[in-house]
Amino acid sequence: MTATPPSAFVPPYLLQQRAADRPADPLVSCILPAYNESENIVPMLQTLHGLLSEAGFRHEFIVVDDGSRDNTVEQVMSQIELLPVTLLQLSRNFGKELALTAGIDHAHGDVAVLIDSDFQHPPEMVPEFLRQWRAGYDMVYSVRSSRDNETLGKRLFTRVFYTLLNSGARHKIPENTQDFRVMDRCVLEALRQMPERNRFMKGLYNWVGFTQLPVETHTKERRAGKSSFNFFSLLNLGLTGLTAFSNVPLRMWTLIGSAISLASILYASWELIHTLLFGNDQPGWPTLAVAVSFLGGVQLLSIGILGEYIGRIFSEVKQRPIYLLSRVSRSGQDKP
Repeated sequence: MTATPPSAFVPPYLLQQRAADRPADPLVSCILPAYNESENIVPMLQTLHGLLSEAGFRHEFIVVDDGSRDNTVEQVMSQIELLPVTLLQLSRNFGKELALTAGIDHAHGDVAVLIDSDFQHPPEMVPEFLRQWRAGYDMVYSVRSSRDNETLGKRLFTRVFYTLLNSGARHKIPENTQDFRVMDRCVLEALRQMPERNRFMKGLYNWVGFTQLPVETHTKERRAGKSSFNFFSLLNLGLTGLTAFSNVPLRMWTLIGSAISLASILYASWELIHTLLFGNDQPGWPTLAVAVSFLGGVQLLSIGILGEYIGRIFSEVKQRPIYLLSRVSRSGQDKP
């Protein structure tokens, strides 16, 4: 585990206050989004149950099935009377951000653990995260230690994304953070007050504040199965993050438009002076064609960026539910 960076420093007195508020026998809600995780979900539930039981934590599991097409639901149902499991079945595939939102909405615990079902997030770190929570941190989150196992294109995309996202931002979102984290009840309640339909969870985690501690962790390979998260999913998530937490694209095109206008004025002035002094015997159609094509492309691109923001506004004002549940199945066990 790495030391707390200066930007995440929390005064010791504040940590002591928060630690004093922790319940003596807390209930831990483990939120696991699952999409086609039939080979991973049961081993993950059993692993977490063993770790939390050994550490002496009462716990519940909230598995959010995000419209799986395999037998993920069947696998979870096989454990529902053996473990304290609540299964939330979404009516279709809404995406991981909304699956996490559903899990947060249905968590009853004093503290929640958000972790993927595929073992890329190391479950053995959960007791350490909870220890830091007891020490007073309201949120303990994972920071990816390395991206060496990713393609060069994905690494470059991520770097550009965070650079744009944090340009001029008052509350910068830390780079390489993950959804793997522990959150106090006060953080859960704050997130429940967020009404956005287009949700970028990493931005929301950062925006709510509270006492936070980053912990460097090693991301593993999937234990089984194939990830459904591809470049287009990454691109869509990136657009959601930019439009939800940054107006840099709009400002950027304002600057580009201003620069083009200034260049046009300077060029027109040069042409006027040159014509008055030396005359002009050139037809000028190549210059005109290039200028029209260039400015047309710039206008279409800027309209497209503006359209992204308007599209998000359109989605928000319709006020549709963030997600829909088709079925909720609960363990017959009392909460341990």
